Amino acid sequence: MRQRLAALALSLPLAACGNGGSSQPIDAPDDAPDDAVATTDGTPAIDGAPIDGPSANCTPVNGTNVVLTPVASGLDSPVGLVSPPGDRRIFVVEQTGAIRLIKDNALVATPYLNLSGTAGPVLSGGERGLLGLAFHPQFAQNGKFYVNFTRKTDGATVIAEFTAAAPANDTAPVASRRDVLVIPQPFSNHNAGWLEFGPDGKLYIAMGDGGSGGDPGDRAQNDAELLGKLLRIDVDTRTGTKAYGIPADNPHASSPDGAADPRPEIWGKGLRNPFRFGFDTGTGDLYIADVGQNAWEEVNAGPNVASMNWGWDDREGRHCYEPTTGCLTAGRTEPVVEHSHNAGWISVIGGVVYRGSCFPDLVGSYFYGDYGQGGLWTFKLTGGQAMNDHEAVPNVGQISHVNHDATGEIYVVTLDGRVRRITAAP
Repeated sequence: MRQRLAALALSLPLAACGNGGSSQPIDAPDDAPDDAVATTDGTPAIDGAPIDGPSANCTPVNGTNVVLTPVASGLDSPVGLVSPPGDRRIFVVEQTGAIRLIKDNALVATPYLNLSGTAGPVLSGGERGLLGLAFHPQFAQNGKFYVNFTRKTDGATVIAEFTAAAPANDTAPVASRRDVLVIPQPFSNHNAGWLEFGPDGKLYIAMGDGGSGGDPGDRAQNDAELLGKLLRIDVDTRTGTKAYGIPADNPHASSPDGAADPRPEIWGKGLRNPFRFGFDTGTGDLYIADVGQNAWEEVNAGPNVASMNWGWDDREGRHCYEPTTGCLTAGRTEPVVEHSHNAGWISVIGGVVYRGSCFPDLVGSYFYGDYGQGGLWTFKLTGGQAMNDHEAVPNVGQISHVNHDATGEIYVVTLDGRVRRITAAP
């Protein structure tokens, strides 16, 4: 174990853990110094103008190196970033329970939504907290958005819907909350946490295996469990007494849905702790960064099809994890990229495919990182293979999310409270 741990108010909610039942601090290096990443004086392309074409404030360039330009700082343990469709505002998820707003190049003082504090429903600390945010594809019309948080009363994962009566407003009413899905958690770790609408308009929810270490309940491969899965639901319909609909093309859509039956919400399985995932807005491909156990970090990528099995806990990355199962490979999909803990990787962080206008030669490149290794990495998926996987920006810090705004330009979030945007090197 390294002699120094990063001084954090909270442990990042994706820490690789050993065989204990409780969350452990991340075995990670200290934050990179403020001057470890080159910056430019360029103005971030979030100037509040309506979106009516290519991203503003950049001259498209090819063959350039990229650096990170500061956009906002002073956030409280930020773990996610997203923009609604067609909206120049940027929304940042704070693990402690608030959603913050970046508007007109500045961090707005009043939270957009505040679920923190003694009166809030969020249990924050370790790998728990407010972990995910997704805006409905018709948010501008219906004001609906969805969050993933750990419930204070019992540690369960809650997927909740909120409705902004005026979507253009810079605050949303807490009282509009409607709980859509509640999933009990047997342990305090491996909550995963992200959720995102796919190109098909369905809401996808990434669930970790339930925690402890090594998936002791074999939940990730058990179709009667929601844990260790990628879930897919329809928030615009209802199935029976559920607060959401089951899409007819889900693998187990016709399941009787009893306690021992396959769960109809399941789209894919075999995940350990898929803290961040996303869709390529150009191709519809699915990218999942799944945090490893003790040896390998992995990125899974390819067409978004039903019944995928990403291998955990029979396999960790491309390697056998559970020999007693026979190290099963049949029906398992191998990752397109893996990184060893021997190289400093401990918690892989997704991740988004670049579809902006500032860097034409980077279009189609997937950007991701690792909380411990600390660099911003990229590759292009070509013919199902990850080509030219390399570190684009070193020493970024404790990365907690990489995502794009509504124009396709990419931002990097670090747990120390900073949001930075990818720009061209001077």
